[in-house]
Amino acid sequence: MAYKTEHITQQLRAAREAQKMSQRELSARSGLTQSHISQIERGTMEPGLGSLVDVARALDLEIVLAPKKLMPAIRNILDSASASSDVLTSDQRKLVGRLERWFAQHRGGFGSASEADTFKDSLALLRHLPLSAEEMDTFNEATARLDRSQADPPSRQELSRIAHAVRHLRNAAVHRDRDDAVPRSAYALDEEDDNA
Repeated sequence: MAYKTEHITQQLRAAREAQKMSQRELSARSGLTQSHISQIERGTMEPGLGSLVDVARALDLEIVLAPKKLMPAIRNILDSASASSDVLTSDQRKLVGRLERWFAQHRGGFGSASEADTFKDSLALLRHLPLSAEEMDTFNEATARLDRSQADPPSRQELSRIAHAVRHLRNAAVHRDRDDAVPRSAYALDEEDDNA
């Protein structure tokens, strides 16, 4: 097997085994024969792109092309997401849930659909990324602003400030160093206007 696909096929096998799925079950889900899957996993057959996509999707995975410069952030997100299920506090889960429910009711209050989508996407990421105590304080403050405005909907300017705070939290959590010896990446997930 070519070195280029070896790590991908190893990840697919690990995903299948983690889901306690047999090759036969994977065969039924993917449409590939069990012997084809076995050959791919053993490295005796170089899988075609279509086969890789079929197997990945049968395992509830996606194969995507991403810009190389974003790989540190993507790896950080994937590492955080896989490790965060036991790490997130119930307070963080509650805050994200409250903001998601609030957002569902007040989506139209944002200045643009793009700003609303970014806010929603930021919340989705924050559901999986553990926050520090300081970041939780900022998150609590943003949520408290919304609580104070229950009687009167917040102005677009206030929504923009809250959205900026949530984006900042998301970026901080995504770019947080896992090891102090590793320098932080010099990029953001989206453009932010700090003068807003």
